Amino acid sequence: MTNNCEFFPYKDRRQERNLVQLNASTGSAGPLPLINSALANPIPVVDVTIDTRGMKEPAVLLTFTSAISLPVGVSVTLNFELRRSLNGGAPVTVGSTYTFSTLANILESEAFSFQYFDSNLAPGLYTYSVQVSTNSIIDITPGLTINNATLSALAVDND
Repeated sequence: MTNNCEFFPYKDRRQERNLVQLNASTGSAGPLPLINSALANPIPVVDVTIDTRGMKEPAVLLTFTSAISLPVGVSVTLNFELRRSLNGGAPVTVGSTYTFSTLANILESEAFSFQYFDSNLAPGLYTYSVQVSTNSIIDITPGLTINNATLSALAVDND
């Protein structure tokens, strides 16, 4: 019996492009003062940039994690917003508002996180930022801090 098999290297056209990009950044905010009326400006926490220019139909999974350190007696409602800009353009809000709310009876730290899937994007250089929105409230005791804030972006080509 003869074997007439020949080896033909298979080259997937997708191997020629970057199918996956990952980037992450860390940040923090605080200690924050009492906020019992609307802030004049949002408070930046962390931002990350992801390059999807080599992709045909990019989608980005964003993951935000943080530790919120609370002084004794603080009553807080923090509303986090996610902003996106393309190629250095004007930022727009994406996703919903992500709310952290508690009344701390003791000195404590609580974890807070959220995810957002951004799809139907054009290829480009995207910068995502998380900020505390102007309608957040810190009452009774100042000194709240947002520590170890990490924003990671995982971009994949959906083509």
